[in-house]
Amino acid sequence: MAPSPWTKPYLAAALRYVSLNPVRARLVKRARDWRWSSTRAHLHGRDDGFTALAPVRDRFPHFADLLTTEPEADLFDALRTAESIGRPLGDDRFLARIERQTKRVLRPGKRGPKPSVPEEE
Repeated sequence: MAPSPWTKPYLAAALRYVSLNPVRARLVKRARDWRWSSTRAHLHGRDDGFTALAPVRDRFPHFADLLTTEPEADLFDALRTAESIGRPLGDDRFLARIERQTKRVLRPGKRGPKPSVPEEE
């Protein structure tokens, strides 16, 4: 089961994953150098006109530590998998709530052929 996205370890892993994506893709050497990222604003603690700093700063006052801390491999892998298949990551309760709000099915259905429905006479 996937973790709830509202837990601090999950949020830390998600922030680390997103912030370091340009570095992993070899687009930049340092996360703060990617101009389309909020990482620079979080590292400097200055409003860039796009980034809401308070929600992250309140939970992680030392944002730079997130980028230097080794990520939890299982959370990192779960994030990578969710991103690659285009599905949100979270526990069943979270996914059910998001499905209700968006009126969309977000969890995978059962695999295999659908049961045949007998025709009415």
